[in-house]
Amino acid sequence: MSSLQHIHGGNLKVASEKFGYEQRQFIDFSANINPLGPSPRAMLAMSEGLASITAYPDPDCRELTAALAGYLHIGSDNILFGNGATELIYLLVDVFKYKKALVCAPTFSEYGLAVLSRGGEVAEILLAEEDNFALPVEEIIARLPSVEILFLCNPNNPTGRLCSKQDILRIAAAARECSCMVAVDEAFMDFVEEKDNYSVLEEALNRDNLIVLYSLTKYFGIPGLRLGTAVASREIIARLKAAKDPWSVNTLAQIAGVHSLADAEYIKNTKILVTQEREFLEEALQRIVGLKVYHGVANYLLINIKDTQYTSQVFVEQLGRRGVLVRDCASFKGLGNNYLRVAVKKREDNLRLIEALEDFLRGVVK
Repeated sequence: MSSLQHIHGGNLKVASEKFGYEQRQFIDFSANINPLGPSPRAMLAMSEGLASITAYPDPDCRELTAALAGYLHIGSDNILFGNGATELIYLLVDVFKYKKALVCAPTFSEYGLAVLSRGGEVAEILLAEEDNFALPVEEIIARLPSVEILFLCNPNNPTGRLCSKQDILRIAAAARECSCMVAVDEAFMDFVEEKDNYSVLEEALNRDNLIVLYSLTKYFGIPGLRLGTAVASREIIARLKAAKDPWSVNTLAQIAGVHSLADAEYIKNTKILVTQEREFLEEALQRIVGLKVYHGVANYLLINIKDTQYTSQVFVEQLGRRGVLVRDCASFKGLGNNYLRVAVKKREDNLRLIEALEDFLRGVVK
């Protein structure tokens, strides 16, 4: 990994300029956001709290931290909020001066970019498509002595593949023997059924080489507010907090976070909708000739398109002309131009995606 290029989905402004639609006219499958949108309680609370932007936000996010501590059943001293999880990834690299990292590709690009941007080196293990992108635990353990930090994403983005808690704890135990930190990104863990069998959040509270990155952006549908969290031992959190910018989490983000976490009905409805629609979308896409869909556990699906005659760039172009945005996975190391990622959305939107794909693959080129 050598390129400092930040490429992500969800850029509606660029899509609008390219395809000629207004931003609100697109159905955006390129960003993995809750299909219900933000919590109604959070929206109302932000509206009622607009006047509070005349004052500085609480630099310690005390009310929000207490709310998340109650939601996760952990101590407030084990939590640090940031301007999205990405701020905390870069902060972690800065504070602990990590110069040698290991990542398993394809995965979220900012892990490697954080280290590269600070003059470090990033080693990669390529996940095998023939093994459905499973995490190669033994190979990872063998590589740990040569690096200072390992980044894992669970469930992984963009593959949607889960790793068991037992395997991650095995890796963390081996990493501790060679003084290596393990950072586990659980940004999509709230979408996972029986997540307690996979999350290592509780174990991170009392370990000196394990940190969990947690996000309110995805599940609670507020990417524009940038709200991420680090969960770790009190010692690790204290070191990160001492170096963090004081007002990186704005007032409205804090309000939205507090009221989203308190909206039990919204949380329940999200899990039901995403589970049902993921199953529907996976089955429907699998029936389209030329597409191979990898089983997902979060709110997105990875699609292999190599059995069609088209590249991912052509798919993006043709679907974009139909008002549908999908994620071109060519920027993910190890995937190339044979893969797309699509978010799970509401039924009417999912049907629109299926229709657009079938329309294009029948040879109707726009």
